[in-house]
Amino acid sequence: MDSRATQRITRILLTGPPGIGKTTVCKKISELIERNKFNYDGFYTEEIRSSCKMRIGFDVVPLKNVDQRSCLARIESALEGRKPSKIKVGNYQVFVDEFEVVALPRLQSISDILMIDEIGKMELFSKRFIDCIENLFFKDPWKKNFIVATIPAKDRVPQRHRNLFDKLYQINDCKIYEVTRENREKLPKEIMDAIKVIMDTK
Repeated sequence: MDSRATQRITRILLTGPPGIGKTTVCKKISELIERNKFNYDGFYTEEIRSSCKMRIGFDVVPLKNVDQRSCLARIESALEGRKPSKIKVGNYQVFVDEFEVVALPRLQSISDILMIDEIGKMELFSKRFIDCIENLFFKDPWKKNFIVATIPAKDRVPQRHRNLFDKLYQINDCKIYEVTRENREKLPKEIMDAIKVIMDTK
C-alpha cells in the first residue's frame, strides 16, 4: 500500500491543460469555503478578453476584495499606457511588479486555507513568488493548514523550473487531481470534504 494513503491530505494540486477549468474549480471551492465560514485567502488568474472576445491578457485577482485585481500580462496592443515589459511569454508581456502587489500579501497572510491559482510560467518570473512557494510547501509546511494550488500539466511545465515541480509531485501529504471535463463539476465538493477533515480536527 502507498504510504501516502495513511497520511492526512493537506495539500491539493490541480493540473490539466489550459482551458480545462482549473480556475473555475478554484472559484467554486472558495465559494464552499466561504459558506463554511473558514478563514481563507488567495488569488486566481483570470483571462481578459476584448470586446470582440479575443484574449488579450490575464489579471491576478484576490479571492477577497476582487476590485483590487491587477494586471499579470497583456498583448502589446492592449498595454493601455503601460510601459512595455522586458519579460515575455509568447505574445504576452508579463508585469511581475503588478502581480507581486496582489499575490505576495495573500501568500503571507495568516489564513488557515490558501488558494494559489496558479503556480505557472508567468508567475514564476517572480523570484519572490518562488521563495514564498518553497517556504509554504517545503521549508515551513505547517504555516497553512490547507493549500489548494493549480499547476501546469506535466508536458507544459517550464523546463527551468522542472526541479520545483518534481518536488511538488513528491510531497507526502499532497494529492494531485487532473481536472477533466468528466470530473470538474464534482471536484469542488470532493476537495471541500478533504478540507473539512483537516479543519474539523484543528
